[in-house]
Amino acid sequence: MNAYRGCTQNRCCRQFAVALAITVAVIALVIRPLCAGSVTPPLIVVKQLVTRVLSIVNDKQMEQADKQKKLRELGAADFDFSEMSRLALGNAWRSLTTDQRHRFVPLFTSFLQDAYLNKVQNYSGQEIQIIRARSTEPDYAQVSGRIVQQGSDSIALAFSLRREGGAWKIYDVAVDNLSTLGSYRTEFQRIMREKGFDELMRQIRDRDRELASTLGSPMGLPF
Repeated sequence: MNAYRGCTQNRCCRQFAVALAITVAVIALVIRPLCAGSVTPPLIVVKQLVTRVLSIVNDKQMEQADKQKKLRELGAADFDFSEMSRLALGNAWRSLTTDQRHRFVPLFTSFLQDAYLNKVQNYSGQEIQIIRARSTEPDYAQVSGRIVQQGSDSIALAFSLRREGGAWKIYDVAVDNLSTLGSYRTEFQRIMREKGFDELMRQIRDRDRELASTLGSPMGLPF
């Protein structure tokens, strides 16, 4: 009787161990793809951003100041302004001291945010289509889209993203095949070469003040 009971207990233990092992294996198989796919893909990042931006822009009940605040918050969440600052200076970034970099990044960030908010002022209900995403190299991707205008050719959009810290962040936007950072880089490097860092900071600060002074006007294109 004791032998039978011991055998039964051993069999129950083995069955429990097998069941536990199967459970752990199943959980591992389920969790692994979830973890691997937990990073929001670049295409979804851009689609969600465009949807949120347009919902804010088209909200007729929201005050202008609140719209600008929410748009700035979206930009802070989805744009990599530190990387954009570095790329805007190109090779000139290497010549900056740590202090100069710490001064440049917040100023250029403010300038970019105000520049994007001002571009929003041309918006009049155009459809923005986000079409496809492609990987350009490991941890880098490009999302393509277009602005559809009635009675006129569509305007190409391209968002460049990189994966940093487990999330995809936008570091450049090209409109009609013209890179935002590419245009700034050419000009900024010329100013740095001819007149130096302090003059570049002065010019960016002056432009930012001009942009900020016009932000009370109607909203427009989000990019």
